[in-house]
Amino acid sequence: MDTLERELKLVPDDEALLDTLASVERLGPFEARGRRRELQRNSFFDSTAGGLAAARVGFRRRVVAHESLATWSIKGDAQHVGGVASRSEIELQLEADTPPALALEALRAAAASRGAEALADAVSRALTTGQPSTHPFLETETDRRIVDLEEPTRGWQIELALDRMRVVGHNYREIEIEAELKQGADEALAAVRSAIESLGQVVHESKGSKLSRATAHLSHCKCP
Repeated sequence: MDTLERELKLVPDDEALLDTLASVERLGPFEARGRRRELQRNSFFDSTAGGLAAARVGFRRRVVAHESLATWSIKGDAQHVGGVASRSEIELQLEADTPPALALEALRAAAASRGAEALADAVSRALTTGQPSTHPFLETETDRRIVDLEEPTRGWQIELALDRMRVVGHNYREIEIEAELKQGADEALAAVRSAIESLGQVVHESKGSKLSRATAHLSHCKCP
């Protein structure tokens, strides 16, 4: 089972580009095969000692409106090349009220069984500092519009996510374009980027992840 997540992450100068991309029928060599919208509540957990952060592991619960189960996930440290982030990721569908410690142990075991030993080991090291808190240290809400893109002659499949995100309880918002490779070679991500840039809008490579940027905001925020 492939546990490697590969995503192109871009930030547009003009937020209107998100609306343009949400309605495309074709984008360069790709055809839009489906589209949907998710209203997400993302909760991020760590121990009081910050063991997961020190091990560079993200631990998240995602609740999507009108879905019965939550998606719990762990992600390893990302490698960034040309705007493409590659990292190990494990996801499980569990009840939203699952205790974080139980969810994390289930994810660690899944990582070990799926060949993501480095990620499982990082979680094990993090747990030596204590179990994750039952309360998230950060919560975000994301309005995500998704376009499923396909280039059938090359077998390329891309999930194009168009995000408007805010940190709950803070005056912090951001927008981002994520193109996740679902099937095919990495050149599919380069083709998506070229097609987006051909629309005439300026885009920049994202710096870090949404989690790292939001966490940086919390560390500098003079908030209650």
